[in-house]
Parts: sequence; structure tokens; C-alpha cells
Amino acid sequence: MSALETTRRFDWDTFVARYWNQRPVLFKGTGASPFTLTDVFDASAGATRRYLERSYAVDSRPDVTFTVDRSRQLVLKPWLPRASDGSLEAYDARIAAEVGAKRYALIISSLHSSGYGLWSRERAFFAELWKRVGLPITGGITTLFHGTYEHSPVGVHLDRFTTFLFALRGRKRMRFWRKRPWKEDVSTVLDYQPYLKDSFVAEVEPGDILYWPSTYYHVGESAGAGVTTSVNVGIPLTEHRTVYAVDDLLRGMIDETSLADHEWTQTRLARVDASPLMRDALRAGGRLPTVLPRALSEAVEAFRDVSRPRDARRHIQETWLKRLTSGGFQPVPDPAPTKRLRDGDRVHADARFPIVLEQEDTTRWICAANGQALRGKGGGQAVAKLFKELASGRESRVGDLLRPFRSGGRTAPDVDVIAATREGMRSVLEKLHACRALTQGQGNSPHPPLDAS
Repeated sequence: MSALETTRRFDWDTFVARYWNQRPVLFKGTGASPFTLTDVFDASAGATRRYLERSYAVDSRPDVTFTVDRSRQLVLKPWLPRASDGSLEAYDARIAAEVGAKRYALIISSLHSSGYGLWSRERAFFAELWKRVGLPITGGITTLFHGTYEHSPVGVHLDRFTTFLFALRGRKRMRFWRKRPWKEDVSTVLDYQPYLKDSFVAEVEPGDILYWPSTYYHVGESAGAGVTTSVNVGIPLTEHRTVYAVDDLLRGMIDETSLADHEWTQTRLARVDASPLMRDALRAGGRLPTVLPRALSEAVEAFRDVSRPRDARRHIQETWLKRLTSGGFQPVPDPAPTKRLRDGDRVHADARFPIVLEQEDTTRWICAANGQALRGKGGGQAVAKLFKELASGRESRVGDLLRPFRSGGRTAPDVDVIAATREGMRSVLEKLHACRALTQGQGNSPHPPLDAS
């Protein structure tokens, strides 16, 4: 049997039985890829916006990297795609005017978090795999590789994830080794010419899907002139351990990248602000004080606060529902701006990806969709009936959905908890609409659906 199998038919049952976590395979021109150049550009421009809104230390590893002839650029703003470019082709023309004959590489990780169109189609595609092998609790990663680079900037390496490559533009060559080809105690090599004889290659073109297990060393190469564009999706199997998710419980975040300063201030541990410097740490005779320094005592108290059984249980439940409805890819794209839903508006959910409702206790509940969660209180069977109707996928008038609920304020006495009143449940529908879990029908409503970008 050849080192690389090639087939022109893609189906999940055959894939799982023959290739999943076993050996590489190249699917040629099957038309099965969920990715489009338009979605990739929109997500790339979104990633630029997210990057520019955050602050990073110089030595940090943000989601976006740009290299010119293998040299990583520290000032990224001029090099990144922006909405005003209009397309990847126009972006490339702008960059080409700057770099000339030099080669460049744009790499964006967590690409799915910056574009709803890309994320939604990716979720639908991989939902069929999750049915067969199980949902990755810690989530997959989506990485864009774009540019004129000669080979992957990191050289030959081993990924932690089992990987799918979706080719979108240009020709690309992936070179593989069954085991590490060098003996030196290093994790990657840039000069791999001495090891070519032990490798095998896969030539990919637009529309192709290439898969390889995490046990194969590899490097991406240019296989022709011009720009290449591909999206890699990595799925954790062994190295991305579930214990990493404990971080979520402490910070209240599902984004596992480094937090920017303004994001840290929104976490539940941000109130620990005592100076780490302590005067008179040792008393006369070398004796330690009888109380902890303020910095440590505040940290202990903050940890005790976030780990109280009731709060921890709620947060674990909410975090799990977000992960469950993210379709294996989080963080999810940000919600769109909330818009008012009137009684005459008609809405429907996607029955393939239902809105999930779970009881938190006898009166409290949590609903989740598209990786977002809302907490509510009260309503009893009326709440359950509303979400059952939404789960059917049928189109319903907002006024009909809200008829069982009484008038009242939108929020319960608890912070961030929505009261199951008529206006409170309207707020729930509006928030679900903003995160694209509800689509607004045309009907006779004067209000168009939310834009999906």
C-alpha cells in the first residue's frame, strides 16, 4: 500500500473506518469542503479587528502572525487584511506592492472565532464527524495559512492535533515523515534537505481535502508560483487534556488565549489587586509573621469565592452548555448588535442545532445556543413550552411565543439573570437572535433578518 492514499469520494463512514487517526488520505476535488474564499476573507478581516482591539506583550503569541522572508513582523497593523480591502485578492495586491519579490506568510489561528459564516459552515460539516467519533470537549482549532511563503515558517514539526487541510487557492505540497527524521534534541528544523529521501508528499489543489494523524511529522511547501490559501482544522485527541479547561472555571472565560488587560478586568479574579511586595517579611530573629501577606490572602479569598459549590456548579453547567452548542469550535464569533423584536415579527430556529434548555434548580434555568448562554428565572412550564416550539424549527410569531408570560421587568433581582416575564422573554429571544440562533422570517414584518457576517 502507498504511503498516501488518494480518493475522489468523501463520506464520513468510510473516512472513520479507514483513516481516522490511522494514516493520511487525500480527497481530490470532492466538493465537500465547507470553506470559501469569501468566508475566509471576512473572518480574516474580523481577526484583524479583534487583534487591534486587544493589547499584547511584545513576547506574547497572539492569534495573528505575519512574516516576511521568515522574519516575524512585530508591528502587524499594516500587514493584516482589513474590510476595506474587499477580498483576499485585493489584499494580496496591496501586500505585493509592499514586499516586492520577498515571500510572506499570514497565519491566523482561531479563525472560526472571527467570522460567523465560516464558523457556521464549519460546525455543520464537522457535526457529522462528531456523530461518529464524539464531540471534542476542549475544542478544535482553525488556522489560516496564506501567502507566498516557500515553506511553513516553523519548518518540519509535529502537531498536537489530528489535522484536516482544506485547499482554497494555489497549489501546495505537504511533505510527511512517519517518524522524526532527525536525531538532534530539537522539536523543529528549518533545513530539512538531508531528510527528503525518507519523506513522501501530497500535492493539493483548490477543492482538495487532506487529512493526517498527529503522529506524522510534516511541513507545508509552495508547489508553484503565486499565492496559496488553505485552512487547517486540528482536532485534539491526546495532548490537549481536559484539565486545561479548569482555567475556564477560574476566569469565567472560554477563550484559552492570553487575556488582554481590559479582558482581565472583567474576570472574577480581577479584584485581587494587592501589591506583591511585602515589607518586613521577616520579623526579628528571622520569624515569619503570623498572617499571610495581603496579596496572598486576597488571592486565597478570591479562589474561595469562585469555587463555592453553588457558584462553581452554575458556572460548570453554563460552560458545558456553551461548549456543547459551539459545535466543537470555540471561542465562537461575537453576537451581532441586539435588535428589537416586535410581536408581529416571525422567527425560527435551526432544528439541526437546537437551542438547549436546562434547569439550574427549581426556579432557575439556562439556555444556550451557538456557544452563548443566558440565565433566567421563573416561568415554569411556559418556558419549557417556548423552547420546545423553537426546537421544532417551525416559524412562529414573537407575540404568540410570548403570550403565556405576564407583564413585568426584564431582569430578576440577581445580576445577569433574566426574569421570565413577557419583556424578559422578549429579551431572551432578542439575544438568541443576536447570536444567530434565531432567524427572522420575512413574512409581513418590516424588519429584515440580521446580517450573517
